[in-house]
Amino acid sequence: MNNLKFDVKKLSLDEKIGQLLMFGFDGEDLNDGTIELIKKYKAGNVILFTRNIKDGEQLFKLNQNLQKLAYEHIGIPLFIGIDQEGGMVTRIQQGATFFPGAMTIAANGDLDACYKVADKMGRELKELGINMNFAPVLDVNNNPKNPVIGVRSFSDDPKVVSAYGTAFIKGLQNHVIATGKHFPGHGDTVVDSHLGMPKVDYGLNRLESVEFVPFKKAIDEGLIAVMSSHIDFPALTKNGLPTTLSKDVMTDLLRGKFGFEGLIVTDGMQMKAIADHYGTVPASLMAVEAGVNIYCICHSRALQIESLEYIKDAVLSKTISENLINERVQRILDFKKLFVHPVHLDKSYEDIKDIIENKESKALSYHIVENAATLVKGTPLKLRKKALFIGIMPKATSIADERLGHYDIFVGIEEDIKGLDVIKLSISPNQEEIKEVVEKAKTYDQVILTTYNSNVYQEQINLINQISEFHQDLHVISMRNPYDLYYAKNIKNYVCLYEYTPNSIKVLLKYLKGNLELKGKVPVKYE
Repeated sequence: MNNLKFDVKKLSLDEKIGQLLMFGFDGEDLNDGTIELIKKYKAGNVILFTRNIKDGEQLFKLNQNLQKLAYEHIGIPLFIGIDQEGGMVTRIQQGATFFPGAMTIAANGDLDACYKVADKMGRELKELGINMNFAPVLDVNNNPKNPVIGVRSFSDDPKVVSAYGTAFIKGLQNHVIATGKHFPGHGDTVVDSHLGMPKVDYGLNRLESVEFVPFKKAIDEGLIAVMSSHIDFPALTKNGLPTTLSKDVMTDLLRGKFGFEGLIVTDGMQMKAIADHYGTVPASLMAVEAGVNIYCICHSRALQIESLEYIKDAVLSKTISENLINERVQRILDFKKLFVHPVHLDKSYEDIKDIIENKESKALSYHIVENAATLVKGTPLKLRKKALFIGIMPKATSIADERLGHYDIFVGIEEDIKGLDVIKLSISPNQEEIKEVVEKAKTYDQVILTTYNSNVYQEQINLINQISEFHQDLHVISMRNPYDLYYAKNIKNYVCLYEYTPNSIKVLLKYLKGNLELKGKVPVKYE
């Protein structure tokens, strides 16, 4: 591997342009399309999703095969990226540690634990062959109606997000590249950019005091990569242009004013905020012109190939300068030399198994989820003899969640808590279902209701309000966004667990049995 090409002058035009693309693919192994993208089109970076991952061993072998292909046909190792935030955005769900999410970590109230979790996460990722993590979320989630960020953010307070975000970055970057997202901030939006174009209509003073704060702090502390957001910030961009496509933001603000010297990566270019308004392929070139180093096309192979050809045509027709491409690519090569090279392709999974399937990491993660459990209002649950448990079943709320794992609180209740009657409800129960459940609840001395993103699925709020009208002993337990109290002021007893994961289900069972001390502190304000 002495013929590696970390100098842009040694690359053909196809090899240069290939370094700009990060592509996703289907399946848990190399397929013909993936091989062709690397072999023929010189695509230089990969993003993995749960659709690519069965368990740690399969993932390790897949990444080795991807890198072997890149070494052979490009002479440059791949950035292999993943959204392993922890909590509700966890791509590696089997055979590795299930780490806690951002708001859980903040509710635990321990910056050192935050650093340790990220350090262990970074080490697992590196050993599995992943070198770039699209985490942490540095958005300040100060809008309770936000449909896509919520508990993926540490807090609604920019200082808290800065402190925990920086600790997380330092832990990750002991091993892999951390990526602060979604610049300049997706926290105060009511539209999911996967589905439409959000707008953040604040002046510069407000952005300086809230949205920018965690990003500035992270950059000052050595953050290596930033992910752009597809959001219209009228104070920063013109004519409704999303920040990903704006030179004013990607170059003048991020590089110029903030002094960022790392890598700029786009959010997915097939998201509707981009695709519906500008087209994925033309927008990919616009993003590179604006200042981006790597653009992500996560799903469509046709669009991935078309984008590479489109950028090549733009260079050959002198629509875009090859020198600009050279600058974007040389920065990628410099960080690959630092963070990716050398790739140890002679290792076996047995060599790393103890790091991936690590009892200490699993124990730390569970401990954080347990310590984060928060009594926000009222008194802790003391289970009565005639009690009813109503559980809202979760579903992937946004494309960022992708898909949820196969874990279910009802199995635990059935095995562990005899005599507790249960009702399973969908995330958006209709009026008839609500009426039926309310009538049944009237026959019990106590009702426990778990919610899941009632800020988005407000039928759950309707259910809470109807039960509250007649029931004195109602206990509401949030299993994701902690905003029920924001919408249902009449909740008397309110506990937050911040995520629906294997660890939080264990904690919930412990709480139902009366064996849990609630030590967490909610990282958001209600007033």
